[in-house]
Amino acid sequence: MRFALISAVLLLAAGTTHAQQVYRCGNQYSSEPCGKGKLVDVSPPVRNLDARGSAEVYLCVSNSGGRFWSSEHCRERSAQIERIESVPGGLPWAEQVQIADQQTRQGYAVQRQAMEQRGASTAGTTGRDPSRCADFNQQVEYYDRMARQPQSGASQSWIAERRKEVRDQQFRAGC
Repeated sequence: MRFALISAVLLLAAGTTHAQQVYRCGNQYSSEPCGKGKLVDVSPPVRNLDARGSAEVYLCVSNSGGRFWSSEHCRERSAQIERIESVPGGLPWAEQVQIADQQTRQGYAVQRQAMEQRGASTAGTTGRDPSRCADFNQQVEYYDRMARQPQSGASQSWIAERRKEVRDQQFRAGC
């Protein structure tokens, strides 16, 4: 037993003192240095064993319309996914849910704010001006007539772009 312990210690000591160096010589590797070869670090990568990573928490909607958080995919519980939130792993379930709830509320607040800004920027364009709408229709008809004529591919593309621009303006004007 004593002999086995001493030999194990000696083997470990010998293995750490005689670590082999590796050199990169162009596209090849060698244990001997070459002209402009570079020493390559072949030590095993260091892992942070304390890192807990992240976990995914699913906000599910049941068939009856109720919402609940789950650590497994919603389909495992016969429900549909509403959101997936990434939370720190290794925390108790209650804390993960609390963090996911907070992230969800923040996400919905950002969506609501974006929709309000979008609504405010287009609020003044809902009034329809019949003469303006008629003008848009005439422009579209003009581009349609042009497109029916024999044209090169580049000309057809130009006509299609102009027609699309007029249709976009027509939509924004509420026609």
